This record gives sequence, structure tokens and C-alpha cells, in this order.
Amino acid sequence: MSDEYETIRVDVSDEGIAHIVLNRPRVLNAINSVLMREVTEVLSGLQKEPSIRCFVLSGEGRSFSAGFDLKESAAAGNRSVAEWRRVLEADFDFVMQFWDCPKPTISAIHGHCIGGGLELAVACDIAIASRDAVFGEPEVRFGSGIVAMVLPWMIGPKHSKDMLLTGNDKITAERAAEIGLVTETVLEGQHVSRAFEKAREIVAAAPLSVELTKRAINRSFDMRGMRNALLAGVETDVFIETAGGAERLEFNRIRAEQGLKAAIAWRNSR
Repeated sequence: MSDEYETIRVDVSDEGIAHIVLNRPRVLNAINSVLMREVTEVLSGLQKEPSIRCFVLSGEGRSFSAGFDLKESAAAGNRSVAEWRRVLEADFDFVMQFWDCPKPTISAIHGHCIGGGLELAVACDIAIASRDAVFGEPEVRFGSGIVAMVLPWMIGPKHSKDMLLTGNDKITAERAAEIGLVTETVLEGQHVSRAFEKAREIVAAAPLSVELTKRAINRSFDMRGMRNALLAGVETDVFIETAGGAERLEFNRIRAEQGLKAAIAWRNSR
């Protein structure tokens, strides 16, 4: 594991808490292939260390994460069905590694927590949100799909449909707590410190009991069919991404001719 990273910062405390900071603040910590590779390297490496007992994930700058990097996706050009499946399966694995990690994971959220960023935050075992956090999944508004559809398993079908079928990306931290999207909210700017308080509570418990209890909870979801449903969701996303559609074509046209900001403005005006 390297000590130098391009898109993240990593700090390991003497208490056994590993803090991963998404560090692309100029683009609201948009998730690109380099960030995915670096986060995966750190998480897969540190989770094997007996001294590491918990992970905290947060974002540098104004936001937790604005989701997967649309500029990188646009630069890749047209993709075949097989290429889309490979990309989306990699995105899915990136998100779900926080759910699958044997050590507890805590997301510390502020600012924008949108699209793939929301999926990443929700895949963590505990989610602490600053009151300035704003949540949403706007994919349907520009003809895209959900990579890791964990949301219905966390907040139920009614709230999920309300969010995902409208593409609402202006859900407040207060509302997110009401529907179970986050564990708790804290005063603005206190999300990381509260996440560390929670991590210390976990570290103070018996490590084997913590690990096996997390595994048992996750298995109960798998027994209800969660994993198979999520994998079916990836296949649905492959179809959506390759099917095109008027909204997607217009979004891509504006993005190519006027830039990503103009395309997002068009999306938000709909």
C-alpha cells in the first residue's frame, strides 16, 4: 500500500481507526477510476490488519461526493454492452466493498451526497450527516441508472420510489434522518468528529463479536435476497445505459457542445 495518493488521504490513528478522505475537492470529490483504485487499495489492505478496527470515510472541501465522474464517462465515448457491463460491475464492487468489509465502516457526510456518492455513503454501516448535507439520486432525469440500488433495502420501497423515480437531489439532512437514510445528524462541521466518537465506541467493544455481528446482519439481508436483487439491478443499469433515450441523447449533446455545467443546468431545469 502506497503512502502517496492522488485522489485520497489516509490517516490511521493509534486507536485503530482508519480515516479515508476523498480528496478531489475541485470537482466535489467526483468518483473517477483513480479514486476507485486508490480507495480499494487502502480498504482491501487495511481491513486485513488486526490493529485496524473501524473505518471512517469522509470528503475534503465542500462536499462528501457528487457521484461518479461524468466527465470521465463522457471521455470514454460510446461503449458496447460488454464494456458497459464491465464498467458498471466495477462501480458496483467499489460501492459494495464498504458493505462487505469485515470491519465496521462509517460515512461522515457533508455538502453534496449525490448519485454514486449517496450509494457509497449508504453502503457504509453507519452514516453521520452534517446538517448542511444534501442527498439525492438524479439519474432518471438524464437517462441514466442506479449502480448499487441499496436504498430500498435501507429506507423501504415507498421512500425509495419517491426519491428515485423523481430524481430528487435536494433532500435535506433532516429528511434523510427521518426516513432512515442516515443514522443521525449533527451540527454543521461536526460530522467527522461525531463519526470518530462512534468509531471509538466500536473499537472499545470486543473485535470478534463486532465482526461476527456485522457478518450476521449482512447475511440476514442476503437471505432475504438483497445480493441477487442488487446484481439484477446492475443488469437493469446496463440496459438503461445502452438503450439511449431522448433525455440521455439531449444531455449528452449539451454536454458535448456546451460542457458539463450546461448539461447539468438543463437537467436541473426539467
